[in-house]
Amino acid sequence: MHQRNAALLVLTLVPPLAACSRTPGVFSEQNARAHVSILAGTIGSRPIGSEANARARAYVIDQLKLYGYDVRVQETDARRPEIGRTAHVSNIIATLTGRRREAFGLVAHYDSAPESPGAADDGLGVAVVLETARVLAARPERQWTTFILVTDGEEASLMGAAALVTDRVIASNLKAYINVEAAGSDGAAVLFQTGPGNGWLTGAWARRAPHPRGGSFGIEVYRRLPNDTDFTIFAHENIAGLNFAAVDDGYSYHTARDVPDRLTSRSLRTTGENIAAIAMTLDQMDITKRERWEATYFDIGRVSALSYGMVVSWVIDAAALLVGVAAWIRVMSAALRIAGPLRWTMAAASALIGAAVVVFSMIGATWALRAGREVYHPWYAHPDRLFLLLLAVGLTAGWGMARIGAMLPMRIRGIRDPTITWSLALPIWILLAAAATWFTPSAAYLWTVPLRAAAVTLIGIPGSRRGIPDSASRIPDSDLVRIASVVVLAVSGTLWLRNTVDLLQFATAVFGRLPLIMPAYVFAAIIVAGGVMVVPPLIAAVLRRSPIRRPALVSAVCLAAVAIATAAAALAPAYTYERPLRRHVRALQESDAATAMWEVASIEPGVDLAAGAPTGWTLQKDAAPASIPWGRFSDPFVFRAQAEPLGPAPADVTSFTITPSQGAVDIAVSVLPRRGALAISFVLPAGLTPSRSSFPGAQRLGQWVATFVAPPPEGIAWRAAFSGVEAPRLAGLRVVVTDSGFPGGIGWQRLPAWLPQERAVWGATATWVLRPAAAAPVEPVSALR
Repeated sequence: MHQRNAALLVLTLVPPLAACSRTPGVFSEQNARAHVSILAGTIGSRPIGSEANARARAYVIDQLKLYGYDVRVQETDARRPEIGRTAHVSNIIATLTGRRREAFGLVAHYDSAPESPGAADDGLGVAVVLETARVLAARPERQWTTFILVTDGEEASLMGAAALVTDRVIASNLKAYINVEAAGSDGAAVLFQTGPGNGWLTGAWARRAPHPRGGSFGIEVYRRLPNDTDFTIFAHENIAGLNFAAVDDGYSYHTARDVPDRLTSRSLRTTGENIAAIAMTLDQMDITKRERWEATYFDIGRVSALSYGMVVSWVIDAAALLVGVAAWIRVMSAALRIAGPLRWTMAAASALIGAAVVVFSMIGATWALRAGREVYHPWYAHPDRLFLLLLAVGLTAGWGMARIGAMLPMRIRGIRDPTITWSLALPIWILLAAAATWFTPSAAYLWTVPLRAAAVTLIGIPGSRRGIPDSASRIPDSDLVRIASVVVLAVSGTLWLRNTVDLLQFATAVFGRLPLIMPAYVFAAIIVAGGVMVVPPLIAAVLRRSPIRRPALVSAVCLAAVAIATAAAALAPAYTYERPLRRHVRALQESDAATAMWEVASIEPGVDLAAGAPTGWTLQKDAAPASIPWGRFSDPFVFRAQAEPLGPAPADVTSFTITPSQGAVDIAVSVLPRRGALAISFVLPAGLTPSRSSFPGAQRLGQWVATFVAPPPEGIAWRAAFSGVEAPRLAGLRVVVTDSGFPGGIGWQRLPAWLPQERAVWGATATWVLRPAAAAPVEPVSALR
């Protein structure tokens, strides 16, 4: 009878976890690989406004025309007033007409960061979009029009997307889209952002993607990161979309290591097959549909996925909490009858103390590894060694607390019973599920689904008297509780184990590029978050009443594991060629200065430059003294020195006029670039703000700044009007020219030869400050009468 009931419980809970593989589409990995090789290999780094950017644009246009698309280029000056930025962009808009004018779009960006060849970011996206465009064009019947939207200037603050949503055809007809991005060079792209009204879209992903990967908890993670994609701009326009990004091997993101050979075939194939399958599904759906609520979605073992709406989510979450409380009441009643109030209280106290010891031991191990090395992130290149160390330390600490508990008097010693384990775990799960439902509803399923599985299985277990005289007092059978725990472990493990490992790897790469020293508790916190949901059912499944026969041997094994893992982590190189330290260098040339000011920054201490570098580097805590809001690197370690001047600026101020009028002053400045991919900024003296400006501006460190990115070869002209301002004050206007390389620099990045690159990658900018009043003759214009 007990075995039959257990089987019924398993059959009730396992089918939702069972996943059927989907048939991949006709996406060609070889074609996609060829696109990446051309864009990131043959062409290389292609920042907005560069010659390489124009070559990449021509290549993409040729491919889309070859597939039969009607292609046009939206060449315009994009504006984002909220950040005071303008950019000259060239967006590619390709159209494949369907029976209906309403369209769904495939979006990627063809520009790259200046410091990167952009094989993954976003060569992957462009390659996937191009190959999917070919697949869609080969279909004989199309219900909806298809837009292939390959944007420019994404790496320059999403300027291409900002222009694209102003296009009348796009704004009127685009009803849904898929954006393909990358923050890493490996793995299937993760569905990490959706909306608005995304339920019907995530349903298409859940039903048809052959390699689904992602979960709505990613929304909560992503909104806490300092990142944006083109998706942000489209979402502001209330256009429904799915945002995908490859995130594994994030060490190459925005670095010189983001080359075609590093982008894995797995990432190209799985991402491409997913996008192609979803795109073909959208053509069979009503893309004009809109929903009020967001959906909860997640993959199951990356072979299947679920998606359900807000109402269903509320029902599941509420049911999980209610059933969870009911299960805890039953389990708690049984636990008190098994152990008695005193021994249960001692067991609870021991569990809390043991958990605290485990957590602090992992934090301490991370701190000790850092303290014993010369760098703050010694685990960066080999994080797996640290993770193994943390697991070994945590297990050893937990085992040590268990051995201490075994020394207590019998009357207060804990009882080795799975029912006791669940009586301690369920209230924690209930509290976590309730908090997640309230504060992070899109991630609540991570707690409510395992809680529901545990509650249903534990309530469904028949009881036995287990030696209790009162026949009415029936306690869940221990063997059935263990079987139920295995089922719960399968559910919880499916949701938590792989995600925990992915988050650990992702956090390593993310903190390697954030301008701060990673707190020592981060890895322990991630492990504990997963451990709280996985360890209790694991313990309940393996726990036996009889003690381990040779505990000394277990202790020896634990200590040996800690020693081996410590040695492996301590001897691992902190940074390697494949996983280098991210560093930054910049120089500022004031218009009247005899030397240039240089700064080098990173998240690690030390200058460590090669021969020929400037001397006299000093650690800085404050912003550099400058006539413009140059600010300070946000990295914790910034070093500054003076060196030879940079030479002539790569742009010239060709005219500067001041036109006084009654109660107002108008100015006009013309700037001519001598190379592409520059940024030109107009900086006003502190306290001045124009009443009218031809370019939008914003306050930065107390000064009004308007920036134009990628000015066209014919140059730009800025005009502004001021009220109640004396004309002489405007002579303090500065024109700032910023380039992503240095005059005389070597390699495609044009970096100084004294920057070491074996275990480091560099982001670089050179800035010139021009005084229009001195750089170009002031052309006074008489006041109008």
